[in-house]
Parts: sequence; C-alpha cells; structure tokens
Amino acid sequence: MTTIQIDNAPLPVDDRSIDEKLADLERIIGSMGRVLVGYSGGVDSAMLIVAAHRILGDEAIAVTADSESYASGELEEATRIIAHFGIRHEVVKTRELDNPDYAANPINRCYYCKSELFTHMRKLAEELGVDCILYGNNADDVGDFRPGAQAAQDFGVRAPLQEAGLTKQDVRDLARRWEISAWDRPAMACLASRFPYGTPVTSEGLRMVDRAESFLRSLGFRQLRVRHHTELARLELSADELQRLLENPRLRSEISAELTDTGYDVVALDLRGFRSGSLNEVLQSKRGARDVEDLGTRARQKVEELGLGRCKTEQRHEVLVLELSEAAISALAADGPRAQLVRELECLGGRFIALLVNCDRQPT
Repeated sequence: MTTIQIDNAPLPVDDRSIDEKLADLERIIGSMGRVLVGYSGGVDSAMLIVAAHRILGDEAIAVTADSESYASGELEEATRIIAHFGIRHEVVKTRELDNPDYAANPINRCYYCKSELFTHMRKLAEELGVDCILYGNNADDVGDFRPGAQAAQDFGVRAPLQEAGLTKQDVRDLARRWEISAWDRPAMACLASRFPYGTPVTSEGLRMVDRAESFLRSLGFRQLRVRHHTELARLELSADELQRLLENPRLRSEISAELTDTGYDVVALDLRGFRSGSLNEVLQSKRGARDVEDLGTRARQKVEELGLGRCKTEQRHEVLVLELSEAAISALAADGPRAQLVRELECLGGRFIALLVNCDRQPT
C-alpha cells in the first residue's frame, strides 16, 4: 500500500461572521454569469445551488450524475430538494466503471470519478452557453486527501463556498436559514468510497453496499457506512447508534441475517464507530505485515487483561475481528471501556477493531 503525506496544517483562523462570508459568496457568484453547479443532494451542493439561484435566478442550473455509485433513492431525493425552489435540474448519465483506472480503485479514484462528471458538465456547458462550472467543496475540505479537488483544478471548476471561507457548519446554518430540507442530512459520499483502496469497485459490490446501508437506514440508523472488505462488511455507526446496537442482541441478529443474505461472509461492527474518510487512515500508516503476525494472540491476552473474558480473533484484510461473550459486549456499550479496548488493540498493531456480529459463523 502506498503511503502518502496528507497536509493537515490548520487554515488561518477566519473570524468573520457568517453574513460577512455570505456577502463574499454573493460577490463571487454574482460575477460569474451563467453557471452549472455539480449537485449531489448533499447539504454542501444543495446550499450552493440555492445560493446561486438566489443570486443569478434561472442562470443557475443544477447538474446531477446518475451513476452506479449513487445510493438508491438519492437521485429522487436530490430532485425533490431543489424542485421546491424551482431550480432547473439536468441529469447526466455517467459510467465511471467503464474506466479501468477508476474500477481498479487506486488511491486517486475520486480523480477519475470527478473527471467523468466534469467531462459531462463541460460538454453541457458548451451546449448551454455556460460561463462557469462550480462544485460544493467548503473551507473544511482543505487538508484531507481529496483527489477530486485536483480534478476540479484541472477542469477549471471553482469552489465558491471554499473561496468565501464558508465552513461545514456555516453551510448547514445557511441551509437551515433558507429552509433547505438537506440542512441536517448526514454527510454522504458515493458508494465507491466504501471500498478499501486496491479492492476493485464492481457493480455487484456496489449493489451489496447499497442494499446493506438501505437496510440499516430502514432500522432507524442515520450516520453510517458499510465498508466493503470483499467478503467482510465492517459497519461504522455514530456513537449513540453504536451503543444502541451493542445493547440489543436481537437487532444484531437481524442485521447479521440480512447482510449475510446480501452476500457477506463476515459481518463486523467497528468499535471506533463512524468517521468520515476512515479508509484514508491507511494512507498515512507505515505499518508492515510483520507488525501484525501475532496480533491475534496478543489481542486475546489484552482482552482478558481488561476483564472482558476469553475471546476468539480473526484477522481479515486489515480488520481485527473479535468474537466476545454477550456479557463483554454489554460492557462495551459504555464509551469508556470500548474506547480503552480500541486504544489498547491499536497500540498492539490493530488497524480496524471490529466485533463479530454473525456469531453463528465461527472465526478460524
């Protein structure tokens, strides 16, 4: 796995008020003429297209990619959100999987995804006489590994929210002020982002992730990711939702049955919980295979030392899977013991620490 350096240096402090930043955004967009806005239905792009429409009227046009990596129902939801504002909406059919550079899932996969979208948007811009193409990066997006931003630079696509210094919270606050229904939607990303780098992105895999996440949402979970480690599904949930699942063995059994039927051999619950871009963590690590040769043995010893009893372990890809007793699982519903376990096992060399959910399937 290639190791890269991600620049996480903090941006200069911007102490302007949200209305001062908004005035800057209005100045930036107001100078552009006719625009196309890459619009996914997420809060950033929704706020941007509504802002552009407020400033430019019908000269602001939303463009959404209809792609295999788009979760079920997202296109319909995106259409519904901006239909309320009477904004013109164009949908382009993108075929990222036809590009072997994208399907191979290299660390710059997002570059090829955004390039596909921007290619379609550039063609549409020529047909419609559009002056500028925009997308929804905000000021908080600087620092993480974002190859899509490089594609935007290569295609001359601008990020007015970022230029105006608007943060994610600013975007949500303005979206709420303008009664954009997406204002409190959890952060979304394309389904391909669930695949670890180097794991090929396939139509079948995308459908598995889509089905699994749709099922979890049907159970009331909101902030989630199903990470697709080929035959293993690693579930990431927010802290409160993680606690809910740890306290409910019947719910775990229900999820296990559905995801096993979806095609996963192993269903595991990430004990660190949800974090955006968790698969980027491997890009900054120099950990080698020899560091985890005896990880299972040391992990079992550590679990017993922490008073959680005996356990079974299995290393799948970069996931350390633990099978624990129901009493131990109940103990981990509390934030403190769970955080301590994760911290201790990460110190031993574990990358992703997860609890086996489908316990009827015994680890080796």
